[in-house]
Amino acid sequence: MLAINQLLAKISALIAVVLIALWFFTPLWHSVAFSFFVLLWAFITVSSLYRVTPLFVSRNPIEDSLKRDVNQLALISLSGLFDFKRKAEFVLIGQIKKIKIGDGIIHVTDINEQTLTAVLSVAESKIDAYLHTLLSERERENIKIIKQSSTD
Repeated sequence: MLAINQLLAKISALIAVVLIALWFFTPLWHSVAFSFFVLLWAFITVSSLYRVTPLFVSRNPIEDSLKRDVNQLALISLSGLFDFKRKAEFVLIGQIKKIKIGDGIIHVTDINEQTLTAVLSVAESKIDAYLHTLLSERERENIKIIKQSSTD
């Protein structure tokens, strides 16, 4: 997911440069609709560029996205622009069958084959390390943890 955010930021910045060039060097700047579109695109571009900065990662630590209650795991996904988050989704730890982790993403599948997904701001290795502190050894033995970088 982090690689996708970086690609989107590059594409968004490139399109923003083209729009700003059109705005300055053509008579389109007279159009209120085009000016509004350029300002909207600038807002989206700033958001996408912010999501790949160290400031974004520091403001959205993994501890805020994966939380543990006594017998539940809460997944809070990043969404939208800037630092917006979705509501927490809960799954009973005893019912977790499989956890698949990748760069910036975690998929939790329970025994009913229901999958919950959370978009995070950290790399796969940090998610894996945090899961080892969050779950007990006994719980990790009962849950299949799969890394996307490795083969299934």
